[in-house]
Amino acid sequence: MIVIGTYGERPHMGSCSARPRTSSGTAPRCRCWWCGSPTPDRRDTSHAGRYPGTRASIGLTTTGSRGWDVSQEPARHRGWLWRRPTFGGVAVALLFWWWSLDPSMLPRAWSAQAAVSGLSAAIGYLLGTLAGYGVAAVLRRFGRTPSPRVRRSGWLALGVVAVVVVVAGLALWPGWQNQQRDLVGMAHVGPAVLAPMVAATLVVFGVLFLVGRVVGHGIVLLDGLLARRLPRLVAHAVTAAVFLVAAVVVTRDVVADGFFDWANRRFAAVDTTTDPGVTAPTSPAVSGSPASLVPWATLGEYGRSFVAQTTSPAKLRAFHAAADDLMEPIRVYVGLRSAGSPDERAALAVRELERTGAFRREVLAVVTVTGTGWVDPDATSAVEYLHGGDTALVGLQYSYLPSWISFLVDRDEAGEAGTALYRHVHRRWSELPAESRPRLIIFGESLGSYGAEAAFGGPDAGASLANLVDGADGALFTGPTEANRIWNQLTDDREPGSPVWRPVYSDGTRVRFANRPADLEGPDQAWTPPRVLYVHHPSDPVGNWRPDSLWRRPEWTEAPRGYDIPARAGWFPIVTGVQEVADLIAGFSAPSGYGHNYAIDFVSGWAAVAPPVRWTEADSARLQQHLAPE
Repeated sequence: MIVIGTYGERPHMGSCSARPRTSSGTAPRCRCWWCGSPTPDRRDTSHAGRYPGTRASIGLTTTGSRGWDVSQEPARHRGWLWRRPTFGGVAVALLFWWWSLDPSMLPRAWSAQAAVSGLSAAIGYLLGTLAGYGVAAVLRRFGRTPSPRVRRSGWLALGVVAVVVVVAGLALWPGWQNQQRDLVGMAHVGPAVLAPMVAATLVVFGVLFLVGRVVGHGIVLLDGLLARRLPRLVAHAVTAAVFLVAAVVVTRDVVADGFFDWANRRFAAVDTTTDPGVTAPTSPAVSGSPASLVPWATLGEYGRSFVAQTTSPAKLRAFHAAADDLMEPIRVYVGLRSAGSPDERAALAVRELERTGAFRREVLAVVTVTGTGWVDPDATSAVEYLHGGDTALVGLQYSYLPSWISFLVDRDEAGEAGTALYRHVHRRWSELPAESRPRLIIFGESLGSYGAEAAFGGPDAGASLANLVDGADGALFTGPTEANRIWNQLTDDREPGSPVWRPVYSDGTRVRFANRPADLEGPDQAWTPPRVLYVHHPSDPVGNWRPDSLWRRPEWTEAPRGYDIPARAGWFPIVTGVQEVADLIAGFSAPSGYGHNYAIDFVSGWAAVAPPVRWTEADSARLQQHLAPE
């Protein structure tokens, strides 16, 4: 007979011998397959008395071809799906929920907080339940099982603590959030958001809780079936192996592959569209025009926006007034559908640069785009205004997926595209006389900075930096990702005492790190050209996030902290990792100058790396003010 029952708060399943009762009248001894402890036999009511806290067991019998005794099915379902939560699970879930309320890098809306809290509490419940099972097994082994009175007292104490913790957490959360919002200039939240936040948290936790119950019950049933034919430890090992394989297959082949297939179809279709108000250009100075070698239809959604939104001469005159040396900016873009391979697209881009006369301009910027093919319009307009249109910008599309998806599946394509574009452009650029060729500047934002770095990576920070300054006239990287090779090399080798959010490398003679425009003010003769500049906000999760934050304190929480990181933000195992994922999703939710929003940093960044002749800080301030309404 197979017996499924509960001992204390956990299910037991074990095998009882089929031999008849002994001469003393006692029932055969049953043992739990999970922990080896005696389990109640439904035919022996004295068993429950010998083990306080057990509830009525659920017996399922098989007799030859009869199979399971289906008469016990309703009781069995009530036993596993609706049984009360475990003490350890509730305790740890409550702790994780409290931790989840603490601020992290960016303020959270009530909906994001509900998702973080619900997921954190569900993970806490799972870990607490598993830990509770382990503690219970040890106590039983030594005959120290808590009495019903002790159990009731423990639940009562936990209930009181839970009420205090929940009330205190909900009362304090708006204040913690508003303190952080003051740091980044965001509007306050009020207590009215608490009710929907709590409701959404319960929904998230409840769904995950029920999913966990179903999965756990499936594991119990599988292990029980295996235990009928295999030794207990072997059955456990086989069950664990089957569960892990099933989890990998479902996660990778069903969920992940299904999601990426959907994303490819969805965003491939979006890439064929054009934003409202964007029309094909007529100027021969840009790609997609009638004179262009790159057809308009092949540019992709963001490529069309990039070339159509070139800063017009009228806009340049509005800032530069009576200047008579203004020029129409050049923008070259090659889409995924414009040519086959990255090398073919890069070669086409060079031919387009030659057609437009880009190699005769003052500045030639090699731009590595983000996942969708997007180029930040604030970055492009800033450099065009700065140089009065005497510029040429060239970009290459490598994906139509959003950057966070491209980061997972197209990261190599970003590096391949950035390397191909740079090498083709640099080869043609280096053939020109040094005194007449344009200043070659490398630019990349977010995933684009990852791709832009790829052509220059060396075995260490010194070699990588040497490749950068030898291969270009300057480089501007904004919002670098946690995977950026050179960024990590430089921050890892930073001078002692400099924080990770504002490192100093080799006295800043060639590479500098800035957090905001004020960091670049003042003449600095020690920073010699070619200049390399990284702009990174301390609260930017794209650069701060690390997978090991689940079990290791991340550097952004260490002192001294960045000016936009709240003092209360700390590290909590697992929970901080969940919070960082929410921060990644909300990277652009903060105003410019915080998080992953770099709109106000481009004027000062370009002026530091590739300044026009006689350009001043006052000019930068005036241009930033001019661009602010846009």
